[in-house]
Amino acid sequence: MNLRPADVLKFLKGSVRGNLGLKAVALMLAVALWWFVAGESKVQVGFIVPLEIRGVPPGLTITNKVERQVELRLAGPPSILGTLQQADVSAVIDLSSSKQGKQLLHLDERSIKVPTGIKVQRIYPNVIEVSLERLERRRVPVVARVGGGEIRRRIAKVEVVPSSLEVEALPEEFSRIRSLSALVPSPDEGREVVVENVRVELREGHAKIIGNPDVRVTIRFRK
Repeated sequence: MNLRPADVLKFLKGSVRGNLGLKAVALMLAVALWWFVAGESKVQVGFIVPLEIRGVPPGLTITNKVERQVELRLAGPPSILGTLQQADVSAVIDLSSSKQGKQLLHLDERSIKVPTGIKVQRIYPNVIEVSLERLERRRVPVVARVGGGEIRRRIAKVEVVPSSLEVEALPEEFSRIRSLSALVPSPDEGREVVVENVRVELREGHAKIIGNPDVRVTIRFRK
């Protein structure tokens, strides 16, 4: 059963009426109890948590290197702080209302999730710089790449379906994305027609393929 300090004080007062010596002892016990409870709330610990970024507006992307962890100074009762786990604390910034360009986002207690009874005393860094740039979407042709020089000389025709994929990237990245490669493993030389389902991969900065990245490659060899 949990007793509040006020309940303990009331009980002691009722038990020692008429006895000044016991009253003095009761008062000392009550004061000690209050100091114990008050002392718990003054304990502080340092905590480092990852910074979660949510709500990047559609069509925008983060182009600068953002600080990905936050150092916290937390205060609260030892009984709570002593059992604190990484999953109990989180730091989040929401970009859903942000616009294109550079901006400074302030972290405060509303940005930090902690268990009840814990207070956030310090956040470092408490200001995060974020640069948002607009993305573009374009259709980029897909080119089949077949391994083996001897095999390539025997190829009569190559067909890729779909022949292009939609790519989202920064405008300057499209100057380096002239085409997308569908890498086809070396086919069996004894076959006249080879059909392969190939996944197109794109590794270029902020660029990504929109929709299904798979294409069907048909290779016809000379007889």
